[in-house]
Amino acid sequence: MNINLSWRMMTIGILLVALVVAGRIADHYRDKYHQVDKDRIAAEQLARERQSTINDMAHRQQLNAALDAKYMQELLDAKSQVKTLRADLNSGTKRLRIAASCPKLPKTTAATGKPDATVPRLDDSVERDYLSL
Repeated sequence: MNINLSWRMMTIGILLVALVVAGRIADHYRDKYHQVDKDRIAAEQLARERQSTINDMAHRQQLNAALDAKYMQELLDAKSQVKTLRADLNSGTKRLRIAASCPKLPKTTAATGKPDATVPRLDDSVERDYLSL
């Protein structure tokens, strides 16, 4: 009877040890699973943040391209208008008029010269430069 009892106790002991070992192994893999799950969640969050940043940058790039196209068109229109005005000034179709005032000269007894017979106007180089403003 002692032999049967000792075999039973040994079997129970071995089963208990196996159960403890299996529990420790299960606990180890459960901890690993939770750690990997946390890492997965963090990686997904990082991927979402990066994708959001990429989408925002793409949107800003589109806005920048639209703004650039608008200003380029305005610049081309302005250059075309200046070219048209320059051609009209050269052909005499349009005239350039600038309001100016001349200070009066002090009166002298001797004649200083004869007055100009034409309307005052800008020099040709000044007129060309005026359109560049």
